[in-house]
Amino acid sequence: MKAQVIRLTLLNHLFYYTEVAGGNASATLTGAFLGDLALNYALQRVMSGGIDTYQYRAKPDYAQLAQFGFYCTVAKPEGMVKRTEIYINNTLFNCDGYVDVDNILLSGKSPYKNYRQVQGIAAGTSFIAAVLSNQTLNLPPAIRMGRAKETLLKIEQLPDKDFTNQDFWLNAYTLATVYQNLPAAIELMKQQEKVNFAYVLENYNLLKKLTMPDLMQIFEGKL
Repeated sequence: MKAQVIRLTLLNHLFYYTEVAGGNASATLTGAFLGDLALNYALQRVMSGGIDTYQYRAKPDYAQLAQFGFYCTVAKPEGMVKRTEIYINNTLFNCDGYVDVDNILLSGKSPYKNYRQVQGIAAGTSFIAAVLSNQTLNLPPAIRMGRAKETLLKIEQLPDKDFTNQDFWLNAYTLATVYQNLPAAIELMKQQEKVNFAYVLENYNLLKKLTMPDLMQIFEGKL
């Protein structure tokens, strides 16, 4: 199995809404990581030459990731994450492009707020991830991510020998639902006494403190 370590650098701000803060702020924050689900779809989209397209579904079909022939780990921040300013995001559909007086009047009777505060990750922030595959891949120089693919990320390949003992992150949800190797990952972490979970969302439960040899062992025979 081959491993290619990459640095992903944001060329413009990223908004993903992965963490929610309650209270009167109604704040929605972008988590300090790049999700493996999003990264794998973004990479496959470019490397397929745009042939692969994905339907919008009520329920995603993440099992298709196993057919890509590679796996990109969760990208962890390289140093401190730079945050954007806090913005007000209007959630009224009738505020985009036209004015519908009747709908505006009806929305005034709604018991729910029509705005929220959002904070993203600022341009210039970089992340580290590993791409695992059976053969060395010709990775693209850039990919797009974000709510509407509005964020451009530059990809740089790094010497994997410099990262043998470095920390990489995986997603327990992906291991369980796509590759069925979560038990192997948990057992390995228990043996090494370095269990470290970070629950973010239902489909993002991060496993940290994994080395490159750990990744190779967990994904052996899965790609």
